[in-house]
Amino acid sequence: MTKKEREQLKNEISYRDMMTKRLIRNAKMCFFLCLLFSALAIWGFTGMHDAFLSVGETARSVIKWLGLILAIPTGIFTILFYLSYRNSKKLVLQMLNDLQKGKK
Repeated sequence: MTKKEREQLKNEISYRDMMTKRLIRNAKMCFFLCLLFSALAIWGFTGMHDAFLSVGETARSVIKWLGLILAIPTGIFTILFYLSYRNSKKLVLQMLNDLQKGKK
């Protein structure tokens, strides 16, 4: 590998590494939102009544369906973000190996 090719590869590795870190941050946030919406859906469907929080049945019905409708896509996005993170990490490691082999 020429010096210019190695520099381009290093720049691409650093960019992809930064994007990989961003992917895992997005996956964690999406997982948290999925848990939150799932908890709202479970709370709505079980009909638990709290002493501190008095919510009418109409509002509970809206909350449970919104929680369910939003929990499903965020769960799917969490899985997709995790798969993308795993593939991106493998690609960065492969590029690092290529860089090390090119130096020898």
